[in-house]
Amino acid sequence: MDKVRLGRRLAEARELAGMTQDAVARELKLDRAAISHLERGDRNLRVPELVTLAQLLGRPLSYFVEPPVQAAVNRRAAPHADHDSTLGLDVEVDQFAGEVRTLLAMGLLTSADRDPAARTPRTHAEAERVAAKFRREAGMGDGPVKDLGRVCEVFGLYTWAPALGRSGPDGACVQVDSEGRVAGATVVNGDADSGRRRMTLAHELGHWLFGDAYDSQAGFDAEMWIDSFAIHFLGPRTGVTNMWRAHSQLSTRDRALAVGVEFRLSWTAVIGQLRNLDLITREEREQLASDEPRRGDYLRLGLSWSDELTAPYLSPGYVAACLNGYAAGVLTPARTLELLHGLLTIDDLPQPLDDKQRLRRAFEGHEALTR
Repeated sequence: MDKVRLGRRLAEARELAGMTQDAVARELKLDRAAISHLERGDRNLRVPELVTLAQLLGRPLSYFVEPPVQAAVNRRAAPHADHDSTLGLDVEVDQFAGEVRTLLAMGLLTSADRDPAARTPRTHAEAERVAAKFRREAGMGDGPVKDLGRVCEVFGLYTWAPALGRSGPDGACVQVDSEGRVAGATVVNGDADSGRRRMTLAHELGHWLFGDAYDSQAGFDAEMWIDSFAIHFLGPRTGVTNMWRAHSQLSTRDRALAVGVEFRLSWTAVIGQLRNLDLITREEREQLASDEPRRGDYLRLGLSWSDELTAPYLSPGYVAACLNGYAAGVLTPARTLELLHGLLTIDDLPQPLDDKQRLRRAFEGHEALTR
């Protein structure tokens, strides 16, 4: 990586760590001018200094030394008319995309097989149809999506949910390419409310499936259509309608509470979808919007909310890829723990595979070669 790019990453990591140049200089036993020169790319950085800086700023060495994923670079350079963006989100996307690329290059993650003809919906009806199509492809019926992170992996999209603050940005998604292999990397704010996290991930799944960054026909309304896809993906018409009718003995508000918990939707999302499906009137939606429920309202009905994508979260296939790489001896313990973002300690790592297990693993999927 060139000195200018390295300096930019150092400056960003320092800012996110809440440290001044003076504070960093004291830790490295340098003067502040030396840190300023490093961040401008005017000074070479010695390896011991970089190791110390990485530890100090809470970023893996790979973040500073590996080239960035081009899609992440393009996203940062583009005007963010369609994506809420902050420095923290941009840095997390940069880092996670690079980690997905590493696992792709090592063959630990499989390449995604996306429909090249997929495009951003242009109407709400089309958004509903395509949501139903992708639900069928994932082997889902009309019920709730119980493990959205795992479902996204069916389509080659891997998720990292760091803590970005309750009022922080929602999320972003980029395409990762490595030697002909392709996957998606998405970052979702793990500090946001549960329903908002799920809507964000379903929205980013839409961006990934439609490849809208490469769709020359996608206009400024794309975000609205992808939101429409997301709500129909999480709360399909038949499933929501059946749940609504099953609770006909309850009041309108309590029925909405039951539907929201079953499909793990935020209050805004559930009453919006009930209105979309003509299950409530416009006036009822407005009334419900002004009467947002409290936790006790759910508990009064015996309803419990299952949290998902809480920071820190990594999708299960990504975690499995890291641990399989470690067990097979292709990832070091230190690199494995870096890739897992602190979810495990060294004592949690699995036993390495023995030589026979490694050989068997190498031939998995190639049984014909052993006959």
